[in-house]
Amino acid sequence: MFNELKAKIESKKANIGIIGQGYVGLPLAVEFAKAGFNVTGFDTDEKKVSGINKGVSHILDVPSGDIKSLIAADKLKATADIKLLNKMDVIIICVPTPLRKTKEPDISYILAASDAIANNKKKGQLIILESTTYPGTTEEIILPKLNGDGLNVGKDFFLAFSPERVDPGNSKYKTKDITKIVGGVTAECTELARLLYSQAIKDVVPVSSTRSAEMVKLLENTFRSVNIAMVNELALMCHKMNLDVWEIINAAKTKPFGFMPFYPGPGIGGHCLSEKEFLLLKDSSGVKLTRIGEIFAELKEVPEIKKMYYKDVLFVFPQELYTLSFDPNTRKLIFKKVHCLTERQYSGASLEIKTVDNRSIKVTDKHPLFVQNGKLTVKLAKDLKLGEEMPIIKELPEDIADLRLSLKKRLKISTHCKTCKDYGAFITSRIKSIDRINLKKVYSLEVEDTNTFVSSFGIISHNCIPLDPLYLSWKARQHGFEARFIELAAEINSYMPHYVVDKIISILNEKGKPLKGSNILIIGITYKKDINDVRESPGLEIVDSLIKKDAHVHCHDPLVSGFELDGGKKITTVKLTKDIISSSDLVVIITDHSDIDYKLIVDSAKLIFDTRNALKDFKTAKNIIKL
Repeated sequence: MFNELKAKIESKKANIGIIGQGYVGLPLAVEFAKAGFNVTGFDTDEKKVSGINKGVSHILDVPSGDIKSLIAADKLKATADIKLLNKMDVIIICVPTPLRKTKEPDISYILAASDAIANNKKKGQLIILESTTYPGTTEEIILPKLNGDGLNVGKDFFLAFSPERVDPGNSKYKTKDITKIVGGVTAECTELARLLYSQAIKDVVPVSSTRSAEMVKLLENTFRSVNIAMVNELALMCHKMNLDVWEIINAAKTKPFGFMPFYPGPGIGGHCLSEKEFLLLKDSSGVKLTRIGEIFAELKEVPEIKKMYYKDVLFVFPQELYTLSFDPNTRKLIFKKVHCLTERQYSGASLEIKTVDNRSIKVTDKHPLFVQNGKLTVKLAKDLKLGEEMPIIKELPEDIADLRLSLKKRLKISTHCKTCKDYGAFITSRIKSIDRINLKKVYSLEVEDTNTFVSSFGIISHNCIPLDPLYLSWKARQHGFEARFIELAAEINSYMPHYVVDKIISILNEKGKPLKGSNILIIGITYKKDINDVRESPGLEIVDSLIKKDAHVHCHDPLVSGFELDGGKKITTVKLTKDIISSSDLVVIITDHSDIDYKLIVDSAKLIFDTRNALKDFKTAKNIIKL
């Protein structure tokens, strides 16, 4: 298999499938197609698929002309049909790991991609994960799904990790110019991944394992996060000392060695359960069935337990607390350690999901839940459909035999459910209703290894996993190590949107105006300059906070026609005109896009709060206030 696939790659006859056609997947698909491979882009978004097949790019870094010519040459196509994965010799996973306010994503996209590959696999395939994740994901999550049917990794199929390093909007470093890191489960896996990428990427560097490759990505992102936190803290300090942080950074960067400039900004780019949901917990006092809100209230009052605030979320880290968990691989129930619990106020979309036998669970709309669709899969609550089957435990572990009868009644566990289906290790109950509700306060928990827990009525739920630098902190805690520096950086960066709002209030107060009723014009809403992606932009939090404080907010962004705030409120952006600028009490620059008429802003605005030093060239203007 190794020699056969190697020959296909070297001769450019290997069919390459790339799951996910976003900022990472589409540019990669284009580069491999340009190198002479036949490439198929897989995506669940029919609009993206249709656009690609028509030669239209939805990614600013990829010209539509490139796609059109590759489509015409029959080197590139897109599809939503995952059955075509069994026609691929190489499959690269480039799906998102979406962030929530707490930097907690679920990995359901990675799980769904892995399931799709497992259900449509063939011998001799090379599978590569590129999505940002924690060390161990490739071998702990993906490998077990592919190992079935007597296939052996490194012999019958090949598995590797290669961290995506795309920098959207960077005109100097495109996909083909950025060195690729590759690490395989075996030496053969690493070699095939190295060989593949070397056909389309200038430089490829192999490392010893998938875990090493996964850690490389987290080191890069953590380096950026920590340094931005340091300079954000410097900006706050300079404000107190009446110093210009931009002047100081620009002077420091003249040093030709030992210093790398980072710049402050408004921040860098939901929670899960109702407080009334039950958990089956075990600690030194024994086993108990407790509402998550009650156990959180109990734990946060214990002085010895570590606590941390992050983005208005209170984290508590119990030492020896375990919850009943379901292992999807072994299909067994087991008590697993709870690494942390969290609590926060919430105003977003929430759902109550009820089954035909009157079980229910109340969650935020983006909470991941298990469903049985031929096999166990994970879906966000908002994507569930009536009639889908939710897995329910049908028995309790033998080691709590003395409590089993009373707990079974309270959890409503029964093997005699007339409307349920029996799948051996669990039963399922069909969803009969999904209703919108309002949760004011919500809770989450992290469970080691299995990332699952048994909730009210025996429903098997998935928990969330922290992202990017906090992935590293999360994984470190599993090994008994606290990454205090990383968590401190996260705290500082998460404070910046609050600082910007406080600064806006202060600026208006100095002019004798309250924030309530003031007209605020936000310039730039995306998370990064010259990119049309608003996901996790600090601007969303700033706009949301200003609106909740009764300011009249307008937003201009040349790359975004509209966006949605947490909770579902939709905002339509406005054109930048002299009238809208001059009628604003304050103009706030959040994202410094190149295609913005800054002279018009300076000439027309009463007052400007520049969080990005975008107006550094307007040295004589008197209406500019810097971060």
